[in-house]
Amino acid sequence: MGEGKFSNRQVVKLLRSVAAALTLKKTNPFQIRAYENAADSIEHLDSEIKDVWEEGKIDGVPGIGKNLQEHLSELFKTGVVKHFESLMRGVNPVIFDLLDIPGIGPKTAQELAELGIKDLNHLKSEIKSGEIIKKGFSGKIAEKIMSGLEELSGRGGRMLLPYASAQAQRILAYLQKSPLVLKADPLGSLRRQVATIGDLDFSVSAKSSKEVVDYFIKMPGVSRIIDHGTNKASVVLNSGLQADLLVGEPGSYGALLQHFTGSKNHNIHLRSIANTKGYSLSEYGLKKVKSQKSKVKNGEVLPCKTEDDLYGILGMEVPPPEIREDTGEIEAAIAQKLPKLVGFKDIKGDLHTHSNFPMVSPSHGPGANSIDEIITKARALGYGYIGISDHPPGFRTTTKDQIVKILEKRTKVIQNLKKSLPADLPDGSQGRQGTKSIRVLNGLEVDILGDGSLSVPDEILKTLDYCIAGIHSGHRGTKEQITKRLVKALGNPYVDIISHPTNRLLNERESSEADWEEIFKLCAKNQKILEVNAYPNRLDLRDDLVRQALSFGCKFIIDTDAHEVAQMENMKFGVSVARRGWAEGKDIINSWDWTKFAKWFKIN
Repeated sequence: MGEGKFSNRQVVKLLRSVAAALTLKKTNPFQIRAYENAADSIEHLDSEIKDVWEEGKIDGVPGIGKNLQEHLSELFKTGVVKHFESLMRGVNPVIFDLLDIPGIGPKTAQELAELGIKDLNHLKSEIKSGEIIKKGFSGKIAEKIMSGLEELSGRGGRMLLPYASAQAQRILAYLQKSPLVLKADPLGSLRRQVATIGDLDFSVSAKSSKEVVDYFIKMPGVSRIIDHGTNKASVVLNSGLQADLLVGEPGSYGALLQHFTGSKNHNIHLRSIANTKGYSLSEYGLKKVKSQKSKVKNGEVLPCKTEDDLYGILGMEVPPPEIREDTGEIEAAIAQKLPKLVGFKDIKGDLHTHSNFPMVSPSHGPGANSIDEIITKARALGYGYIGISDHPPGFRTTTKDQIVKILEKRTKVIQNLKKSLPADLPDGSQGRQGTKSIRVLNGLEVDILGDGSLSVPDEILKTLDYCIAGIHSGHRGTKEQITKRLVKALGNPYVDIISHPTNRLLNERESSEADWEEIFKLCAKNQKILEVNAYPNRLDLRDDLVRQALSFGCKFIIDTDAHEVAQMENMKFGVSVARRGWAEGKDIINSWDWTKFAKWFKIN
């Protein structure tokens, strides 16, 4: 397979292809679901599955049972899995490529293959010419497929932020082990915590640049050296990722770090500010170029060991990397009025977690861990409270009476758990201080249906500590349809939080369109909370919409939407999204002290 052999993306595609083959052959649905769950789990790993296997830790990956562990071992050792090949035999190979298109399932892919589609380019040509419709294919579905093809072509192979961050931390840890390295940092979109990342870029402060470059190219996991010189290098890792290194002099490292952090627009604006003050700005520092009243001589380069030095010379506060997008941060920095952005240490709890509580017929995938295990993890994270917000039973497969009965049973379980826990923390005491006490809150994540109604009756919702409502189907509806659904849901008195509001799945599905101004006004007026969902492929509400919602006075909650306890550690990425949206602690409900938090939710 070349570079990136057995990457997570390739393994996920293989597992999804097996699931599709089983679907078309109408085999056991539980077996199909097992492969889909395994693919989902690997897709959201922040490590390469092959590395996990080599470390002997594959049994700790959720959704990968003993049989699948053996199959993956065979794949990594031999390059093929005979069992998978037998399952996929007889299925037209083009079907597996068609499944890459957002919105296409196995049955539609098979129908297209039967119409003679040879590959994605052929499909696009057949739709554009109208030939596929002449062959009897649905025009409406063809239109959606064309939209999916455009979406697929625009992905560009960018990494999700949590995955990129995990890979970067390993490289930074390696660099920092060298006694030659004084400081090491990520650069570019990774340092700015953008939702998706291209290549991994790093800078190092060191006196001996060539030795550091030599150290870098000898890093474990390097499969190919693209380029290396006296102060820079580019390598390709076994995973297929490219990593680039720049080594700077300690005396000018702040200028190098600032320059290669970006963004491009921020740097252009900053250079214009420097010019008005008589300086030229580059990655080497600030150089005096104009004769003005100053102790600095023309042509002299001012030392900028740190970014504080650089921005300080220009009379500015240092804008946090996350907001360096030239959207007002430079003006705020000059006026000494930068926002005090929310930080991870401000977070005092998580209200969006999914347990494995038996729901008989859950509307969506359950969590992998028990409520007890979620509580234990929340304690380890230092939280003062934790909310359990499982998906309810499916409204299409379960009667209203059955839903009520199941959820009443779940409420009793959580109430009994509360009684067994140590006494509540005193008001204002919010965890992160070594205490073993924690508050447990009873919530649900319910579906906003096609007409805007909810999948759980109000008689249950009113018994909860809080209710999260989200759209989980019909994401590609029109702007008017999505707006209407959200508006109606926001009118329900028992809805507290709108989960992952735009419904986007990074690298899979674009954001839904809605009249966000109308939604934000309604949220602010009715004291409804917008979620910043930290799940790796969501990171939703988007940072630009967080900024817009703030202007209307909206409040937010940062949640992980964790379906297994390790995912609760993704909270920091939700914090990054909120920071990129200029949110402060006062804007984030779960950064408030308990008294204020409990008052908002009317919790006694």
